[in-house]
Amino acid sequence: MNKKKEKVAAENSGVRKVEFRPFPGDDPAVPARRERAPAFEGVQLKLNAQLGKIRIKVRDFINLEEGSLIELNRPADESVVLLANDAPFARGEVVVINERFGVRIISFQHEEQG
Repeated sequence: MNKKKEKVAAENSGVRKVEFRPFPGDDPAVPARRERAPAFEGVQLKLNAQLGKIRIKVRDFINLEEGSLIELNRPADESVVLLANDAPFARGEVVVINERFGVRIISFQHEEQG
């Protein structure tokens, strides 16, 4: 069925698009206030910082040994991807905190998407 016939069929069947009114205070120019959700405070997430990726052949993987170098696909000065339960949520920069690696968050995924 073509688009014009679908539209006519939808109009004849009483089907129409739902239009929602905006929520009070739902201004996209104003950052959303973060509410605490006590029920979720004890839930644990697995966080990872992804430096980069590379595909290699099994032959090359088998030949890896101590001291082998693996060149990743990301430039050294580029931010790392932060993942929560394997889903990207932010970008960050690698830092050293008390002799341990850490990541400073520089942007969140929703901010990058617009």
